[in-house]
Amino acid sequence: MIKGDSTEYELLAKWCAQLQFYEEPKSVTSCEIGVREGLGSKIIMLGIRKRIGNIPYEHIAIDPYNNLSYQHYDVTEPETADYTDEMRLQMERDFANEKDFKFYHLTDVEFMNLFNTSKRIFDLVFFDGPHMTKDIFREAIWFADKSRKGTRFVFDDTKYFDIETIIKALSYWDFEVLEYGKNKICLQKDK
Repeated sequence: MIKGDSTEYELLAKWCAQLQFYEEPKSVTSCEIGVREGLGSKIIMLGIRKRIGNIPYEHIAIDPYNNLSYQHYDVTEPETADYTDEMRLQMERDFANEKDFKFYHLTDVEFMNLFNTSKRIFDLVFFDGPHMTKDIFREAIWFADKSRKGTRFVFDDTKYFDIETIIKALSYWDFEVLEYGKNKICLQKDK
């Protein structure tokens, strides 16, 4: 059984199942930054598959694991997280038969540098990796440039970073708040 370490998974499921498409997509791509044990990715994939039927689909999962030492929140000191190789191996075993699942054993910055010139469009991105405002800001802007009308951004643990700055910046790309949870928020690109 795939585990998770967050809350409000029911909101994540709802936001995926109700994903808006203003034109019939030729393909759909979702992404989770910060996979950990994989429950967020599993919920995203189930919800989107129900929504899109037989349209080609890919879910991208990004996580460096490896017990990295980093500053997780704006107000904390750097520390070593418990993202072990065994956790990564278990996640890979759990998703081994998921043909639509593509795992990148990279940091967010490494992934963005590797695919900076990619023309890929993202329909849903779940930001659950680094929780420092500057890191999330960088991720959000990068993915906003690779979005289309109807794209949804879901942010987790919003009480730990300056979500209002992120919302304001994303308004430049026509993202607006769709719904607030206690720990999560969903924005949607409306133009």
